[in-house]
Amino acid sequence: MDQQQLVEEKEEETVLSDEEVEGEVKKISKEQQREKEKEFLRRMGFKEKKMEDKIQFVKKTEDGTTIGRTYNERYKNGVFWGIRDGKTLEREELKEREEIKQFYAFRRGEVQMPQLPAVGRKAKAFEKRGGTYEVEGHEEPDAWLTQCWGNEAGINIEILDQTRQTEDYAMAVVRAHLGNQFVDEAVVHYFSVSKEIIAFEVIEKMLKKGENPIEGYDEDGKPILSQVAKYRIYKRYIRFKNFALRTAISMAARRAILKIMNREWREEEEIEAEEREARIIEEEKRG
Repeated sequence: MDQQQLVEEKEEETVLSDEEVEGEVKKISKEQQREKEKEFLRRMGFKEKKMEDKIQFVKKTEDGTTIGRTYNERYKNGVFWGIRDGKTLEREELKEREEIKQFYAFRRGEVQMPQLPAVGRKAKAFEKRGGTYEVEGHEEPDAWLTQCWGNEAGINIEILDQTRQTEDYAMAVVRAHLGNQFVDEAVVHYFSVSKEIIAFEVIEKMLKKGENPIEGYDEDGKPILSQVAKYRIYKRYIRFKNFALRTAISMAARRAILKIMNREWREEEEIEAEEREARIIEEEKRG
């Protein structure tokens, strides 16, 4: 893939060294492990709560104890905590909880991922189903499931030399190898565009909560954001930019794996219906 086809080179840009790229690959591996552990918590009955600066997995047990695991900037790999009768559980008591023992046994590879419970027909329009997302009857594989498929198929991912991060963008170019075949995929995050998207998301979220992110309008009719809105936008933007290259590599790898495997994400009934329709049309042409 020609580098000039992907992005216009600029005079001043920061190109990651081989060591830095290798470091990013290791970070992705750790991130994938975290996603597996989060999925384990979901299947163990923990409820996921996404907040602006953290993600929590919380479960209330039969003895009235609330057990949680929090992921944030300080605890990127997560930290357990527990509360009973309004008091925080001591560390030694936490370690003896069966749920926590099972979690670390899973991390060590001593136990398998729990099976998913049966899902009824009246599922929500967008529901996490352990490796896939159901969207209006269609299933889409998440990054973790895609990686599992790739591992089982023996697919190797190569990060190509065009992968880099500059002041203006983060670009990942990967190649998925399967036997003698290969597929290239590229993902580019332009920071100027990403910042605008983040701004819109923050504004919409504040409006839904009844907060006012706009203090007025300037002479050109552009909105003047409140200090709170500016702070939230900047905070999310910096966090996004910090992980932009890693995210781009992960997204590109997922797309490349799916392309080279040529997988179908539709339900079997839908595929069969389309095949029947195709046969009927073909028979009518012959008739």
